Amino acid sequence: MVEWATDVAGIPPSRILIFGQSMGTAVSITTLAHYALQSPSVVFAGTVLVAPLVDAATLVSTYSVAGTIPLLGPLAKCPFLFNYLTHLIQDTWSSKDRIAKYIRANEANGEKYRLTIIHAEDDWDVPWHHTPILFWNAVNVSLPMGISYKDLEIKRRDSLQDLGAPGSMMEWKTQYGVIREEILKTGLHDIVMGYPVVTMAVMRMFHAADPLFSC
Repeated sequence: MVEWATDVAGIPPSRILIFGQSMGTAVSITTLAHYALQSPSVVFAGTVLVAPLVDAATLVSTYSVAGTIPLLGPLAKCPFLFNYLTHLIQDTWSSKDRIAKYIRANEANGEKYRLTIIHAEDDWDVPWHHTPILFWNAVNVSLPMGISYKDLEIKRRDSLQDLGAPGSMMEWKTQYGVIREEILKTGLHDIVMGYPVVTMAVMRMFHAADPLFSC
């Protein structure tokens, strides 16, 4: 799809935003890592991920039907059996590793990038705590010496912006990129897609890429 947009439709990457929701975020992050590792690298206008997952194994261990009935979570208490089952997964869709490759490549190449991750606390399908883990994996590789999850949580307390009823937001800026995390109070797994915060995230990306952009 990206090749068609750039090669056939003639749309430059600077006018393309990579957007993914739920399992689609795994595909989006894989796409980002693939193009960031090309020579020369390809960087898009920005990326918005809604309700992302850390990886398939973590999703399986945290998923609950209707948010109450754990699917395979109890098996996680038996590491041998759980590891055996996860080995049957053809592609683990390790978003945490691929997002790290994407950030690391952009920082090394001096490429400008913008990433926003959005998640609702009442998400039953992909628990919202997947997002802070993904956010840390992105932030960690943006620093030469890295940062521990605990230290990032300490910085979070100092820099977190309380948005009131909607939730909270934290923004991590480097010399080349902006990594933004927005945790909403409500939105479930799919309803959040219709929230203005998602539209605003997209508009913010395009405006950053081109200050003259308007809709």
